[in-house]
Amino acid sequence: MQVAPCERYRLRVTTWGSGAAPHAVVLPGISADWRALAPQIRALRRLGWTVHVVDLPGFALRPALKASDANVVQLAEYVARVITQLGIPPALVLGHSLGGGVAMHLAIRRPELVRGLVLIAPVGLGVSLHWIYKLYCVPLLGRALLRPSVLRASSIRRFLVGSRRRDDARFIARLVRHGTRARPRTLSARAIIWANQPRRWNKARALLPGGEQRGIRIDGRLAELSKIPTLVLWGDEDRVISATDARRCKELPLAQVRIAHGVGHSLPLEVAAWANGHIAKFVAGLTTTELRAA
Repeated sequence: MQVAPCERYRLRVTTWGSGAAPHAVVLPGISADWRALAPQIRALRRLGWTVHVVDLPGFALRPALKASDANVVQLAEYVARVITQLGIPPALVLGHSLGGGVAMHLAIRRPELVRGLVLIAPVGLGVSLHWIYKLYCVPLLGRALLRPSVLRASSIRRFLVGSRRRDDARFIARLVRHGTRARPRTLSARAIIWANQPRRWNKARALLPGGEQRGIRIDGRLAELSKIPTLVLWGDEDRVISATDARRCKELPLAQVRIAHGVGHSLPLEVAAWANGHIAKFVAGLTTTELRAA
């Protein structure tokens, strides 16, 4: 485990492996940590990869993230600085949810740091976040809703898990144990939500059906990822970020899109073997392509 200073923040970087190539950088989703992607970390390790999990500012170490620093582009810049500081060579970047959105911005802004992308239900491709996101953006109401708390089993079943695992009591209990009431983590999540709201007149459009991602989505720059091999994984019952957003990835000539049936937003844990199988095939192809180029 290393601590990478970055302006006023300290980012925790947890590394598994010998430090030898190939390298992967893992970016968890909002309010999540490495446990949400543990099966994928283990799978990459078994394939011989050195894996670095980068926790965004405020989610592992104090101080909490401030809204003035929480724009998704700024978050990608923090990750880029950490990768550079630690001397991590061009890496496969795997991101889930918010981490997927940060990964895309990282690849757009600093393509020399990225050899491939694995995006699991990434934010930023469409306009379909869960309706409660609108309430989070209302100052007083959002402050009340985004307070330090742990998701209950009922909320996990309703929002995060698909029909395949919804009645699996042991699996749901495991997700409950992953929860934390840490105040800095909650404040950092709140800062990200508020910092990535639409600007000016687009705020009103965000209140319309499907307008939640207008402040965070990638518009006009997705084509800049056209030369980066990309694997996109999504659950067709994702109630946090709709799998219909995956259609935009068809614009990318090197993108592979895989949809899991009966699966929600917790895809990395819900169908770990399915996800790991696709990731293994993807990284094998990535390595083969690079050997041929060499």
